[in-house]
Amino acid sequence: MNNGIQVIYPKSKYKKLNDEVFLLIQREILKFMVIARNKQEDKFTYTLDISHDEYSYQDYLSFVFYVSSSTGGSHPSHSIYSICYDISSDSIITMEDLVKKDSDLLSKLSRESRKNLSDNPKIVDYSMMMEGTKEEVSNFSVFAFTPYGIMIFFPQYQVAPYSSGAFKTVICYDKL
Repeated sequence: MNNGIQVIYPKSKYKKLNDEVFLLIQREILKFMVIARNKQEDKFTYTLDISHDEYSYQDYLSFVFYVSSSTGGSHPSHSIYSICYDISSDSIITMEDLVKKDSDLLSKLSRESRKNLSDNPKIVDYSMMMEGTKEEVSNFSVFAFTPYGIMIFFPQYQVAPYSSGAFKTVICYDKL
């Protein structure tokens, strides 16, 4: 049985943030191990790769995780997750938290995302992009605070077919 796991993850000086990162990594490894343990074809190598990017803005630290697993399907599956941390309040920040502070936030994110994505030639199905940018928390739950604005991540299948890949867009803070 040839399986491979490669995980590269950040460690910060903030315990609450590190705990949240550990839970995410542990959840993804356990999910993968359940599938790999029950694999159907011995000749196929199952793999799990987790990498990340780091962003910071003022008192916010954001980690974005890219998870790719190959478990015998026609192509690997890809997921994107983010963890945003407020250093000053020692707390994890979610999109739900941001929406509680600004009830118009989803409307702004939807409008600005659609504006930014509509010019992208990889958006080949306009209705799919419209659906994936509706004013729903789940459509904007993967985000990061950057010096330029909130970066929103759209995994494969959310705003375009798998073959078009994942998307991201930055929405300037002054638009929010």
